[in-house]
Amino acid sequence: MVAVGRRVCYSKSWMFFPDFLKDYLPMVFGKEWGEAELKKPFKEQHQVVQWRTKSLEFMRKQPQSPDGSYSAIPSGFMAAYLSLAYDLYIVEDNGRLDENLLERLRHPDQFQGARHELFSEATCLRAGFGIEHENEKDPTKRHAEFVATHKETGQKISVEAKSKHRPGILGFPGDPQPEEEVSLRFGSLLNDAFKKNPPHPLVIFLDTNLPPTIAERILRPASMEPFIPSRPIVKLLAQITKEYGETDPFSLAVLTNTPHHYGAEEEPDPEKRILSIVSQKSGNPAAGPEAIMNIHNAANLYGNIPNEFPESN
Repeated sequence: MVAVGRRVCYSKSWMFFPDFLKDYLPMVFGKEWGEAELKKPFKEQHQVVQWRTKSLEFMRKQPQSPDGSYSAIPSGFMAAYLSLAYDLYIVEDNGRLDENLLERLRHPDQFQGARHELFSEATCLRAGFGIEHENEKDPTKRHAEFVATHKETGQKISVEAKSKHRPGILGFPGDPQPEEEVSLRFGSLLNDAFKKNPPHPLVIFLDTNLPPTIAERILRPASMEPFIPSRPIVKLLAQITKEYGETDPFSLAVLTNTPHHYGAEEEPDPEKRILSIVSQKSGNPAAGPEAIMNIHNAANLYGNIPNEFPESN
């Protein structure tokens, strides 16, 4: 028996926590929704339903242990499915899963952006923040995704989540581009977040959605000691600073690449890349730097799914 917020789930077949996550996601998305998706041809099904189908097929091909369990290095499909389920679990268990976000996750055209917003929420919760969604019906101003308050220090931050769409990827229309034609431009996404001019120090989560080989080149730092980002990132940051009067409109930028969907069916999940940039010239800096560092550390926990069931509080 597993309690997730106000939801109570039960099954005799759950030996390990990922077993529960496998069944938990259909509970959240809804039985009727799932059944309707399964009636469609596979290529027309929602990305999440495809991930689940491929995950189950992958696990059935693995050798079975004497206790009836299966173990394997996850494929990209399986890692994507379980990571989504775990982030949903984190958000719902903290009482923050709202129907608006869930409806966007169900919608194939809105799934990618909503998925990255879910990652941002789960990351802030893992970092020790409480979350408040702004009143989106207030037309007098533009709103950040949410406001997060660090429970230990009281530091408030405004959070924006942006995800780069690419042709033929994650259900976006078109054909996938050759790697040499993949766009490395993220300025418009960042500027859209900056122009909202939120009241609190801004933390922006940017999903680069790059093929793994390109992400390795872009997001791997040129040096760790001292920390120096790659040349393309240095150029991007310099452009932002210059455009905003030699100050940065953000306190922290978390650039991620979780390329589950770029992997082949039977291959291990491609390596993720997470790069956090703490601004030294922020026009609205965070007073509590430990709160900002907690977000950086929590972002790197993405995909670290426990095998054992979490203990109840």
